[in-house]
Amino acid sequence: MLDFWGNDERDAKRTLGTRDKQILLQRAGRKCENCGKRLIYEDMVVGHKNAWSKGGSTTFRNSVALCSRCNKLQGTDSWATFQRKQGKAPAKRAAKKRTRRRKEPEGLFESLLKGW
Repeated sequence: MLDFWGNDERDAKRTLGTRDKQILLQRAGRKCENCGKRLIYEDMVVGHKNAWSKGGSTTFRNSVALCSRCNKLQGTDSWATFQRKQGKAPAKRAAKKRTRRRKEPEGLFESLLKGW
């Protein structure tokens, strides 16, 4: 949310601290979590699963270790959307449309048979 002067009122923290980045790199097995490229600390970029610009927070749960190329490719896409574009996650299934079977109106003959 923007304040009166157009500044973002959220916490200005957009990246993790040094120790947190080291833990994230370790959690990722020292590989880019998208392409699998080996990463060293200096080359790692902290990506957001839900973009910071779209309200995502800077937490371990919302962070991924990426190489700079993958971070740039992701842009502001959510992690799920980015993975689908990369062909790494199943495409969203269209919701199955439920159709209700309508009861056929009874004709005169059927209604007479019911009475028997």
